Amino acid sequence: MSIKPVRNIIVYNDEQYNTFPSVVRNQKGQYVAAFRQAPDRLGTYGLEHIDPSSKAAIVTSRGGIVWDERSSVLYDDFFCGVQDPCLNVLGDGTVFATLFMWKVADREEVKDRSDYTHRVFDKWMAKPAGAYTVRSADGGQTWDRPTDVAIPGVYIRGNCVETEDGAVLAPFYGPADGVWRVVVGRTDDRGATWSVHAEIFPEEGYGFFEPNLYRTPAGKLVLFSRCHKSKPEPGDGQAAYPLVTSESADGGRTWSHPVRRPIYSPSPFHVLPLADGRVLMSYGYRFRPFGIRAVLLNPECGDLDTAEEVVLREDGHGSDIGYTSAVQLEDGRVLVMYYYSVPGERHRYIAGTICEVD
Repeated sequence: MSIKPVRNIIVYNDEQYNTFPSVVRNQKGQYVAAFRQAPDRLGTYGLEHIDPSSKAAIVTSRGGIVWDERSSVLYDDFFCGVQDPCLNVLGDGTVFATLFMWKVADREEVKDRSDYTHRVFDKWMAKPAGAYTVRSADGGQTWDRPTDVAIPGVYIRGNCVETEDGAVLAPFYGPADGVWRVVVGRTDDRGATWSVHAEIFPEEGYGFFEPNLYRTPAGKLVLFSRCHKSKPEPGDGQAAYPLVTSESADGGRTWSHPVRRPIYSPSPFHVLPLADGRVLMSYGYRFRPFGIRAVLLNPECGDLDTAEEVVLREDGHGSDIGYTSAVQLEDGRVLVMYYYSVPGERHRYIAGTICEVD
């Protein structure tokens, strides 16, 4: 079994700050990609992933290789920055998107800083403004208004799963008593109302961020989470950022003890079930040499500790890259999408690598 990168492409580049893509193939056979689009403030302020002007943008493609030259808007909010749109295609064809938002305020005007938890360029303060779901009944051409999941203090960047009984489980994450844990949310009405289905806590000294959910052919649920050591020590290196997995055999109500895996990156891990039953897991590699990597897993993801890591590319400018999302093309090849730039390029853009899988 192997993954062979054969071609790198630029999906979308308009000299804005384009990041965090998510790609699916809708029931009409069209490829749809959503991403965060923000003004490029690198030259004026520097690097920051919180922006009150950010929005969820979308582009489409007939074959997955050549993409729209112009983006359209999935959602743009007047008061808040929109972050991390993630797409899912449900069994009835609904394109089901998740996102969260930031509220930004002038630092000098924030009197109560208990919920304004993030500094922005040392001039402003930001706080999470809720996680939301947005639906499309026409394959991603038009979208309804966002629905607040009403679970306090959570973020989301990761794919959902649909259960046998038609419910949708979503992998939220956020702090509780200073510990960043996963909150598995459940909706039985396509996102109109949500409840907390389960919580998964990391081992002491670690935190969970940007988890993804996967449902195996046998019905087992597997959580793939980006994990950070709370207080890295000299010499930890990449080991401070392991992939951590947890499993559920009862529809997500209870979960196994989280296990650290010998795969590392402070960038989320995306999982794609392939037509032959295997699973392709991809991720941005935010260590030198910076780039994109992937592994092939068996259908039940039981070989995580022995799977071979494959380098898809290693020409990134630095650590501000990654956030992969993958989709299988009609000819069997796989498009692994991510945000990227190479040395000498100022702007971040949405790129992809076409891979052969055998």
